[in-house]
Amino acid sequence: MNTNRTKAAGLLAIATLTLGLGLTGCGSSTEASVDSDCAPKHEGIETVSPGKLTVGVIDIPPFSSYNSGEPEGIDIDIVNKIAKDECLELSYQPATYADAVQSISGNNIDIAVGTIDATEKRLKAVDFSASTYLDGMGIASKTGATTVADLEKMDKVGTIDGYLWVEDLKEILGDRLVTYPSSVELKADFDAGRLDADVDAYGVQVVQFKDADGITVALANDNPDERVGAIVTAPEAAFPLTKGNTSLREALSAGIEAQREDGTITELLVDAGLSEGLGKVAEEQYVVPAS
Repeated sequence: MNTNRTKAAGLLAIATLTLGLGLTGCGSSTEASVDSDCAPKHEGIETVSPGKLTVGVIDIPPFSSYNSGEPEGIDIDIVNKIAKDECLELSYQPATYADAVQSISGNNIDIAVGTIDATEKRLKAVDFSASTYLDGMGIASKTGATTVADLEKMDKVGTIDGYLWVEDLKEILGDRLVTYPSSVELKADFDAGRLDADVDAYGVQVVQFKDADGITVALANDNPDERVGAIVTAPEAAFPLTKGNTSLREALSAGIEAQREDGTITELLVDAGLSEGLGKVAEEQYVVPAS
């Protein structure tokens, strides 16, 4: 959302639902133990603390939330299953997009969760697991808009500055596209009737408008428009991990791929009220090029 972004401005502000990458300084942590007779699927997994997987949790429901020491969300469920299969004790800590990569590089945490896209820029500092799901573009409206063509019929459309789709939408919509620094300002103008559509990260919108009467949220990637690269080839979320830690990357990727293949991730997405289309990642992981 940037190289993907600046997702920072958009998602960070939700609920103070944050949007960025990193471990908060002195936050508390919560741990889960494992059985002593557990047999891991992969031997010799290297972690910051032997036998323990330390996870930074970014608050971006429904994907992940630290939840006052009781982590929950789609990413949390995925990681819980992997840790159980690998006999790793879990230690969760609150994190933000601002410094998660630095926290991983500094060996303070093993991985971070919360819709973190694989990008060339981030790959300079960390490695990534296999992709979990797409980081899609959402369209919220009162008209049931689902496509870019629907947006062309509107007088005013809002989005957040910095997302991958912004420049393409500017070419299509011209001065009818209004950009905002964060999801808070964007939603405020949409709610006030000053915008016909709110274009933001799809997962964020599903939470924002969950109980809003008369508002529909559509995943634009379900109806790709070749004029908008970010919905033809959407960024893919994955778990960043310590650079060069092959043992952990292989275990994480194997666990993610197994959960994709058996339908677990699709089920988690649908249960959270999201489109199953988010689960359709590329056969070979798409890495967002550096801008």
